[in-house]
Amino acid sequence: MATHTLVSQYVQDVKELDSYLTGSPITLTGSTLSLSQIAAIALYPPSSPCSNPIKLQLTDDQHVKAKALASRAVIESKVAEGISVYGVSTGFGGSADTRTDDPIALGAALLQHQHAGVILPTYAPTAIPTLSSFNNSHLNAFPSPAPLSDPFTSTTMPPPWTRGALLVRANSLMRGHSGVRWELVQKMAELLNKGVTPVVPLRGSVSSSGDLSSLSYIAATLIGNPAVRAWVPLPRPSSAIPSTSSTPLSTGSSSPHSSPELSPFSASTPLPLSVDTLALPIDTPKLDNYQSHALLPAPQALQLAGITPLPLSSKEHLGVLNGTAFSAAVSALIVRGAQGVGVLGAVLTAMSVEAMLGARGSFDPFVGEARPHIGQINSAHLMYTLLDGSSFASAHEVEVKIEDDAGVLRQDRYSLRTAPQWLGPQFEDLANAAQVITTEVNSTTDNPLIEPPSASNNQTGQVHHAGNFQALAVTNAMDHVRLSLAHIGKLMFVQLTEIVNPAMNRGLFPNLAGGEVGLDFGFKGVDIAAASYTGELNALGGMNVGVGNVSAEMHNQSVNSLALISARYTLTALEVSTLLAASHLHVICQALDLRALSEELLEALPGLIRPSLLDAFPSLADDATATSFVAAVLPALTEALDRTTTLETNVRMHKVAGACVVPLITALSTSPVQGAELGALPVFISSLATRLVNKLTELRCAYLDVQPSAVRGASPSAEETVVAWRGPAPASKYLAPRTRALYEFVRVTLGIRMHGAGNVRGDVFGTRDGLDGLDGTIGNGVSVICEAIRDGRIGRVGGGDAGGHRGAMKGLRSD
Repeated sequence: MATHTLVSQYVQDVKELDSYLTGSPITLTGSTLSLSQIAAIALYPPSSPCSNPIKLQLTDDQHVKAKALASRAVIESKVAEGISVYGVSTGFGGSADTRTDDPIALGAALLQHQHAGVILPTYAPTAIPTLSSFNNSHLNAFPSPAPLSDPFTSTTMPPPWTRGALLVRANSLMRGHSGVRWELVQKMAELLNKGVTPVVPLRGSVSSSGDLSSLSYIAATLIGNPAVRAWVPLPRPSSAIPSTSSTPLSTGSSSPHSSPELSPFSASTPLPLSVDTLALPIDTPKLDNYQSHALLPAPQALQLAGITPLPLSSKEHLGVLNGTAFSAAVSALIVRGAQGVGVLGAVLTAMSVEAMLGARGSFDPFVGEARPHIGQINSAHLMYTLLDGSSFASAHEVEVKIEDDAGVLRQDRYSLRTAPQWLGPQFEDLANAAQVITTEVNSTTDNPLIEPPSASNNQTGQVHHAGNFQALAVTNAMDHVRLSLAHIGKLMFVQLTEIVNPAMNRGLFPNLAGGEVGLDFGFKGVDIAAASYTGELNALGGMNVGVGNVSAEMHNQSVNSLALISARYTLTALEVSTLLAASHLHVICQALDLRALSEELLEALPGLIRPSLLDAFPSLADDATATSFVAAVLPALTEALDRTTTLETNVRMHKVAGACVVPLITALSTSPVQGAELGALPVFISSLATRLVNKLTELRCAYLDVQPSAVRGASPSAEETVVAWRGPAPASKYLAPRTRALYEFVRVTLGIRMHGAGNVRGDVFGTRDGLDGLDGTIGNGVSVICEAIRDGRIGRVGGGDAGGHRGAMKGLRSD
């Protein structure tokens, strides 16, 4: 994947995933596994053992199968001939100086010592003594404390990680370099297709000799070890088996009190705490928050899914364990999400340019040609194309004379103008990371490697002792992705803060208040929250996990990649960056609405000035003269509107109207009007201020769907006025077609309305008794957008058609 294809690759990824969700099968070949295929299998599990939305199948290519069978035959011949092979006749790692002629017992011992992970609350198939089991009253005189975090979810991997790892490991094992049976690959695919997902400890892998401990729980599930547990989808709708009902503050130890989400990027809906009436040998069945699943000991989970356990043969225990599948699978899911955040960062920048009346010219192709970094060129092209057709974004800065330019910012601020130079390196790093991870998931990461018989080894096959399990390539990719997310987040944050700041946002209300600025602080809280997210991203981005390795396992694993640890921290960065992106998008939509409102006010100014002039100067009947007077005062009026957004409306509009006095006197002195007296100026100011107040109130009501009679402090005469609502997306007509798609998705599809109606009405919850608070919170809106980012809906707006909206990236060239 070349770096210049990041955007087109992102669009293709969205379409590819959707193809699997609509019935296209996924075929494992050992060499063509894509990030979208991993996402499809990992994030969309079967809802029952017989109902699988994703069709997974193994290749029917006989060459692939023959290669795997030949590799297996090498192992069987070595065992039969008594040849010493690492992991077949020797101990493991630093204990490789021990010998045995019992490869099955050796494999069992491998699984035994790797099952060292910690999963809370404690589980064992037989009772083990706990503090509460002792009768010594002085030992259990105190109640158990509430946990600081959910014990189960804080110590186990989310099921998508494990499903992804199962897929990646099966893809690797079928390549014919591992010496395992084809039946083992088939059994792993069967687990995926029937939704059996082993419970795996979150921590414990150094990703050096592969993710040994993590993968050992997959091996244990395959053989039906009752000491480990697995999730399994229930076959019928819920009705009767009781499930534990407790909270994150529960102190019970019998069962995890909340289940891992089956998709970290999907909205979860709590289900009734009951399941089907099933004769299951289980103490505490559990439901997760995504589908009806039971948490069972491995034998019962396999039985419920109709799967027969598969006893492992020589080398197969090590074959399952000795690979980078967890590191690679989790990284694959992260890279997909990070690419989406990268592209979204460019889209949000384009929308920020519109909200800030910025210049499209900052992204002109000439600029990239002068500094031809491919990421810069690619990101600039994206933003330049997105802004095509915008009424808010200027093509280039307008050239003016020096005398007409005083006090005007000549160019956009850094967060907009240098966005291609800032995002470009991130585009390159994200594209490179995707290439690295794609290579990794289509690699063989075992030790030893089994080369099938060929002319080069005298048709006997060869065992290669090497180190493909060392996952530093994955670590480096994740460290770079995490840094890229921090850089992208920084840009989002600066754009957000400038948009809410009245000193920098070119005439928008402070904090993007929809109501009176003294009683509506709008997005101030979002601004603060965004600073929190950015601070966390900065800390995560500055962390280099790869250089922090320590020696392990008798100093045999003297250098460790820590790839899975790096991936975990990068997932945290991805999740935080989606919070920041959602906050930014919510802010931008509010800013676009206010900008549209401001544009309508500016368009109405001539019609407000003219009657106000006539109120003060009735003899001003000549249209040409009146028009010249309007033109004379309009610049001062517009500038005053931009400078006074922090004032309460009545005070502000009197100040704005007063700014017209000097240009009006100048106009009167050069074009005298018979009967015009300077003493009439207060009449003009008062008349214009009243009209400005009424017009702004009218526009607020039209944008927020509030009738003037319902405005806080409205006069009785307001009952006579009815205002038509502009609809949920009033800024649409001003936006570029591609940015409009995302704006309308938020406003129309997600139903997130412009903020401020409660402030205009004066009925914000807590203002007085009797209010129901049904408007929700600003944070609710951010949450809804965040869910849409994480579950892919916003990606579909970007990458294709969604909800009737033309995709933001649809029609872009394939770079």
